[in-house]
Amino acid sequence: MNPNTAEPYYFSSFLSYMLRHKFSVAYDDYRFLPVKSLRPHPSPYLFEKAPCPADFSKIEYMHKGQPRSSEFHSLMEQSGTTALLIIRDGKILYEQYFNGHDRHTPQKLFSITKSFMSALVGIAVGHGYIGSVNDSVSRYLPEVNTSLTIRNLLQMDAGLVFQEGHVPWRDEAKVYLHPNARKLALSVKEEKERGFFHYNDYHLLLLGLILERTAGKSITAQLDEAIWQPLRMQFPGFFITDSEKHAFEKTESGLVMTAIDLAKFGMLYLRKGEWEGKQIVPRAWVEESTSCINVTTAREHFRYYDKHPWGKMWFRQNKAYYKYLWWGHLNGETDNDFFVLGALGQVLYISPTTDTVAIRLGKKWGIMDWWPNLLYKMIQST
Repeated sequence: MNPNTAEPYYFSSFLSYMLRHKFSVAYDDYRFLPVKSLRPHPSPYLFEKAPCPADFSKIEYMHKGQPRSSEFHSLMEQSGTTALLIIRDGKILYEQYFNGHDRHTPQKLFSITKSFMSALVGIAVGHGYIGSVNDSVSRYLPEVNTSLTIRNLLQMDAGLVFQEGHVPWRDEAKVYLHPNARKLALSVKEEKERGFFHYNDYHLLLLGLILERTAGKSITAQLDEAIWQPLRMQFPGFFITDSEKHAFEKTESGLVMTAIDLAKFGMLYLRKGEWEGKQIVPRAWVEESTSCINVTTAREHFRYYDKHPWGKMWFRQNKAYYKYLWWGHLNGETDNDFFVLGALGQVLYISPTTDTVAIRLGKKWGIMDWWPNLLYKMIQST
């Protein structure tokens, strides 16, 4: 089945989006796309402020391989940063907003959304809706005739065909703008080879379908019930959908929320799934998702990205890994940080050894450096 011929409105959706946003991905496109709403909690959780807040005056970063130093606030403005938060020991160590944003401003998280999907899969396993991550995808989606497992989807080593690019016949554009994501997901094809890492948004569409069918609820309803309300989110959130008609959540990139509420999710993972004395995400799931035990760091596993500049930089030291939709980085034999990274430099970074959550959101990537590295340096300097 060709999803383009099956959905004649895809090309018009693509053209409309690209003309509106000047042929680029927009950080605020949720204002023009169909969404489902997430309501704030009537008694929201409020972070305390640290007794000695951090203050950054200068920052060092890399530009085209050369070290540079800049006035901190100036670099944040110039780089398109909209929010920067550091939470340590459960208290706000640093909170600042830039480029016209404030604490109330929601922002699209792009691929940070994937970490919420990982949590929902873990919760579904805990409830018994999903038997095991070793179950075949076909057990839950019989239309997909494959031996792939849910673990393959979580690890992004399923070997699904996925072509990057922002032209309408590329898979990246289809996933982002196709008005019937359920049908698109069921049309995926497999490569001849699997078992190596390929960052691929079809994995998230299939996981979303599995969650929807096993729980009998929409992704938004599951998120609201299992995470949003228990964490007592302060501000409204949104989940972008493929279309008003089909209303399937964009499970790869569609979550919209404020930075301060995102920090609660980061704290949830820092506390191994526990929040205010209640286990929200199974502890074993959080540990399996974020630990550096039984991970693959060999560059060969990430060979698809050998020709990508960021891939050469990130994988060359054999310290990076990907596990259950989270990135990880080895700081030592038993010491690791983990994070999720989205388009335009959206980052949720978690440092267990320093008991710290750091967040950077922005309108664009804005620098020639790697945002996770900068957040790591900031954490270490405070």
